[in-house]
Order: sequence, then structure tokens, then C-alpha cells
Amino acid sequence: MARTGRADQQDDAELRGAYRIVADELEQAVRDTLSSHEPDPARLALRKLTAIDADFPDSEAPPGWSLAFLVLADWIDAARIALEAETDRVDRALDWIGTNLGPRYRSRARYTIPPLQTLEGAQETSHFIDALGDDFLASLVWTIAALSALYGDDDAGWARALHGGD
Repeated sequence: MARTGRADQQDDAELRGAYRIVADELEQAVRDTLSSHEPDPARLALRKLTAIDADFPDSEAPPGWSLAFLVLADWIDAARIALEAETDRVDRALDWIGTNLGPRYRSRARYTIPPLQTLEGAQETSHFIDALGDDFLASLVWTIAALSALYGDDDAGWARALHGGD
């Protein structure tokens, strides 16, 4: 029998609160990327969000990284659904990244952008976590910035709003 007591409700509330804090930080990174046209706002935000991960054993999922990935994956999934009719969304996003951040960052984002095309693309993307290192999550932020510029009228909260605002 599933436990549905007060502790579960508190855990759920704490998780929702942590999700919102991470979403706030990532939305700011998108905003800063849009205004600066630099890759570093994403990297700095993610360093801050994953700093806690060093305190956990390697055998456990790193909480900062995991929660940041969850937020970004939720936003990209919401964008994929909303932009389903935009068949060139992946190419346009990659072109925006290349033009505004540089060809090096476009190349990195190419490995993390498949979930924007199909849900199955997420499995493909997971193969590049180690190869991209710190830029794995950063490239997801760059993708959200590109989509926000192209489809969200430069609104850094566009993808977040698509997902329901959390």
C-alpha cells in the first residue's frame, strides 16, 4: 500500500520548491544569454546549480545536475510539442546558436538538440553527456535561448510558460 501521509506532501512541496528555484536560475541564464550573445551565462548558472553535487557520493545521482536536466528537458519537450508544425525548428535553433554564440557552440548543441525533433531523440542525446562534459547542460540552455529568440519574441520565460510556468 502506498504511503500518502504528511511527509509525502512535505517532500512533494520541497521538490516543487527546488524545481522552481532551479527554473528561476535557468530562466535568468536564458535571459543573460539572449542579452549577451555569450555562452558563459549558461555555464555560470549551471556551475552554481551543480556545486552541491560534489558533496554526494559517485554512487548517487547528482541532485543539482539531475534537477537542472529535468527542468531543461521539460522545457524542450514543451517546445517540441508547441512547435510541432515548425518542421525547421531544429535547423533554425542551431543556426541561431551558430550566428549568436559561435560555430563551436552550434556544434555542441547539435548533439543535444535531438529531443526538440522527437521524443526518442532524448535517448540519442544521453550518449553525449560525458563527451560534452559541462557543456552538455549549457547547450540545452543555449537551445532554449535560441527558441526563445526565434519563437518567443525574446522572452526568456517562453519555454517555461509553455511547460506551465513552474
